Amino acid sequence: MLSCSKNCHSENRQNGSWRIPKGTPRPGTQKPEEEKPKQPSLVNQIKYQCKKNNHFGIYEYIQVNLAYSASRMASNRLTREQVEDLYRTNKLSVSFEPTKVDDIIEIINHFRCTKEMVETIMEPLSVGLIKRYHHFLTYGTYADRKNQIAVGEYRKNPNKLGVPAKQISSKMDALIRAYEEKSVDMDAILNFHVHFEKIHPFDDYNGRIGRLIMVKECLRHEIVPFIVDDKHRGGYNKGIKSWYSDPAILRDVCLKAQGRFGRQLELQRLLQREKYT
Repeated sequence: MLSCSKNCHSENRQNGSWRIPKGTPRPGTQKPEEEKPKQPSLVNQIKYQCKKNNHFGIYEYIQVNLAYSASRMASNRLTREQVEDLYRTNKLSVSFEPTKVDDIIEIINHFRCTKEMVETIMEPLSVGLIKRYHHFLTYGTYADRKNQIAVGEYRKNPNKLGVPAKQISSKMDALIRAYEEKSVDMDAILNFHVHFEKIHPFDDYNGRIGRLIMVKECLRHEIVPFIVDDKHRGGYNKGIKSWYSDPAILRDVCLKAQGRFGRQLELQRLLQREKYT
């Protein structure tokens, strides 16, 4: 036990008040230990790079890979190199086969839609938000020009892949409400995605909207995102069909995609050397 003599107490006390012992630095004069600047959160980092239109960061990785993978799964034939060129230079590299104008429009629309997704990451899911994504993704496409789809609106026509059109609004309201009322983990995001695809609320582009929402919700809830690529289309489609009986199939496909995204994050951290650019 520490002890102090009577003299020690008297030296530090005068007129009933305690004195600061000699040699003690004055308040505010101590030099705080140098702290390394904290790495911005992933969401803030992505938002910053989006605002500054930075290239070679995680934002560009999301833009290029999400546009390429989502569109490729919907039979868009642009190569990854062409998608990168469109994103970085707004030019298309030469191809040995004819390029559909709609393929280019779809990719450019996807860039804008992903930018909108990043700007609204922290917003809760809502009918208005999802319809806005659909509008950005489909405006000016061939299907829009030919009045084959309702841009930014639920479908009004029957579709063998989804629920009857008259049920879409109530089904989507119930799905969003149930999702927002509970805590969210990866399985909750996958469950929302499967239900969304089963409802099939839009005339077209449901898969691309659904996969975009999954990336958004992972970022919003601090879960490492995942981008399902065309190489795993079979497992992804099978996983959606068998979700209710065997959720492990879809979960495994998405966990592997999550691992790929995680490795990209590690690479970005090494390239940045803890310095945010």
